[in-house]
Amino acid sequence: MKQFRLTPFMILHLFISLALLCGSLSVHANDLTLKRWQFHHAHDALQAKKWQNFRQIEVNLQDYPLHHYLRYRYLKSQLKQVPPDKIQAFLRRYGNTYFGELLRKEWLTQLAKTGDWITFTQVYTPLNAISLQCYYVQARLKTSQQIRAALVDAQKLWLVGKSQPKACDPVFEYLYQNGLINDTLLWKRIGLAMKKRRLSLARALAKHLDPADKVWVTRWQTMHNKPAQTLAQFNELDLPVVREIILHGIKRLARKQFELANDYWNTFQRRYAFSIQQIGEMQRDIALASVKHDHPQALKLLTAINKHYLNDKVSETRIRLALKKQNWQAVADFIADLPKKEQNTLRWQYWLARALEQTGKSATAQKMYKKLANERDYYGFLAADRISAQYKMQHHPIAFTPAEQVKLMENVSIASAHEFYNLSQLEGGERKWLYNARREWQYAIKHLTPRQQAIAAALASRWGWHEQALMTAAKAGYYDDLDVRFPLPFYTHLAEGAKNQNIDLAWVYGITRQESAFRAEARSHAGALGLMQLMPATGRAVARKLGLKLKNRRAILDINTNIRLGTAYLRQMLDRFDGNHMLATAAYNAGPNRAKRWAQKNNCLPADIWVELIPFNETRKYVRRVLFYTRVFEERLGQTPHPLRVALAPPEGCILN
Repeated sequence: MKQFRLTPFMILHLFISLALLCGSLSVHANDLTLKRWQFHHAHDALQAKKWQNFRQIEVNLQDYPLHHYLRYRYLKSQLKQVPPDKIQAFLRRYGNTYFGELLRKEWLTQLAKTGDWITFTQVYTPLNAISLQCYYVQARLKTSQQIRAALVDAQKLWLVGKSQPKACDPVFEYLYQNGLINDTLLWKRIGLAMKKRRLSLARALAKHLDPADKVWVTRWQTMHNKPAQTLAQFNELDLPVVREIILHGIKRLARKQFELANDYWNTFQRRYAFSIQQIGEMQRDIALASVKHDHPQALKLLTAINKHYLNDKVSETRIRLALKKQNWQAVADFIADLPKKEQNTLRWQYWLARALEQTGKSATAQKMYKKLANERDYYGFLAADRISAQYKMQHHPIAFTPAEQVKLMENVSIASAHEFYNLSQLEGGERKWLYNARREWQYAIKHLTPRQQAIAAALASRWGWHEQALMTAAKAGYYDDLDVRFPLPFYTHLAEGAKNQNIDLAWVYGITRQESAFRAEARSHAGALGLMQLMPATGRAVARKLGLKLKNRRAILDINTNIRLGTAYLRQMLDRFDGNHMLATAAYNAGPNRAKRWAQKNNCLPADIWVELIPFNETRKYVRRVLFYTRVFEERLGQTPHPLRVALAPPEGCILN
């Protein structure tokens, strides 16, 4: 028979229960350890709906950072029974916290369901939830408050290209019944719906049109589904809606059949009176489509776009295409077309310097490289390599006074996030505490000044909460504290993994920082797990090669296992690409087959251009960041520095600039 043992938690739990009975709990009110166990006890009472037990314990937790969370949980469970003044008192004190705002949303939803519109208008504050925004419009209409402003808000909520929540239906019905939605607005929303491919919404809106106009919505949807066949037979009068239908069809067709779409555009442009804006936008969209189809006239089409219709996507696309063709004059010209603020970014200054260097303006290029080399940045490091200069790390710690720290910790959300985080780190700490910590922290950060955000980042780093420290420092725009931005957590584990696989520890740190920001329990939307973000299938495949048995997917989250698998996979990628860190990094993110295909396709290009031409935005940024981070981590680890590992091994006969 298994021997029964009292665990420390059980002993403390028993002690608290006895203390409650003896009425002596207040003696230990300032003991943080005891407060934490009181908190757990109160939380258990809430879970079990033992309201009297909860209230007895809560009295002793008034000064505990998570008291407001307990109050939230209690009030949420009693929304229909608790007097409104108690909820309002809570909101006055804690409304500017994550859980305070959450209770406000839940109470507002309850008030809307019961039709208490007067209280609703008193309690409402601007919120992102669309359903609550619609309820607020409804509340003002019902109580005859700010009618004009309410109707303006109602039209904004209606005029979107997607369906809105059911809470908006009464508001929209009011607009229809009072003649506040005319045909112009209907067609505008139908256009938005078609652009977002919400065909069912467009059909529903068409029911409010005259029978003769409904036909056009049907034609529009036919054009959407069968653009080539519809354009071939299209011969309608020149009407605004007809022009919209034609443009929609040509854009759809251009995705798969560029030449045919371009021919139709040239034909219909002569037959219909498209506006200047429509012509400009279509020329832009046609040019972008030509790039996807690798059309020989793509660069010419991009160059011909009217400057008034340039956007970020077009600007970047045409610079990248000019780089691919190594048309350096076009690179310089396209950069000159960017807004001044964009021109002055490190990325485009580097490529402008490269263009100037290749077009005979070496002296100017050298000056630009020298200036760029002062920056701790991927492009700054590339520039330093061009002129054989040393990298500048520019380490400037975030300094703050004890008084500033005390002031920041008076923020309820910051203090509670810290305590939630501490609870999650204790042995047996539950995952939900870490989730709550993250929610409260992120709520607080949105409402702090940049200075306060920088201090918060430094504090989070000191606590070992590195994912939030990194995010918060970026939010503050403070990038120069390398202790915060490039910490060295899990050193023993990562160093052992790197040593066992004979790979560079700085590179492992660069990968891990980019993959998870040192969040051990990280799970991506795609299903990647842990510090080094391994997909389950990849993890299982690597484990088999190592002779390691994985019980289940969760086993990959174990820190030792994750690092063992991740570093082994990095070794595999490095071997597959003959020791090339740039290609191995791309393979770790996008898969080895894609990285191999990209390497073969552009193997005669300079390596810095190769990185710029990686087709996936995510992988392109990933490679730049990891290679940059790797160099910084070399400095942090005191390793022998290497040049930025942007390199290819092109076949013989290639001419690289």
